[in-house]
Amino acid sequence: MNFTKLMLAATVMTGSAFVLQAEEAAPYAGPTLDYKTAQAGTYKLDKSHAGVTFRIDHLGFSQFMGRFEDMDGTLTLNPADVNRSGVVFNIETDSVDTTVDALDEKLVKADFFNAEQFKAITFTSTKVDVTGTTAEGKAVGQVHGMLSLRGVTKPVVLDVVFNGHGEGPFGGGQRLGFDGTATIKRSEFGMDKYIPTVGDDVKVQFAVEFTKA
Repeated sequence: MNFTKLMLAATVMTGSAFVLQAEEAAPYAGPTLDYKTAQAGTYKLDKSHAGVTFRIDHLGFSQFMGRFEDMDGTLTLNPADVNRSGVVFNIETDSVDTTVDALDEKLVKADFFNAEQFKAITFTSTKVDVTGTTAEGKAVGQVHGMLSLRGVTKPVVLDVVFNGHGEGPFGGGQRLGFDGTATIKRSEFGMDKYIPTVGDDVKVQFAVEFTKA
């Protein structure tokens, strides 16, 4: 290796070491918890960091679990007046996944989600209430809205925890994160097959992140 190449290699190695030292010296501090300091505007769902699962009683033996694989959403945030914030969330009905192929095929048929006729499950918010904070200082609240499932639209309330806002350590702009739960009765949406052998109450859990559009 000639002198020029040797010096170039040494420069690159020194620069890499400096970057590593800088990263070690400034570890990621995590998101900011105060929603009032978040940037107002429109945020799009980060599909690679979004999940919706559901649990339902199976014969009294277990709370059987499934999830959806394909979803999209848009959130509008007004931190100065959170009641003027809102979200629209869509789930592709045929993306249901229980890890049991035969069951998945049954769930998309007419007795259950009827995915051929009803392509999407949609939640549209109508009201946002901040009700308090967790011990860690995270805002908690309720998002009221209308859930459309199998051609039936009913009011549903989501219990939500705001996990914070800010930029992650890998870039990508402003980000918001939420966890939440809701419970619906499937019979109210025309999905009453096997009740009460299989439960009527469906417990929904979600973990979602949005990035600023």
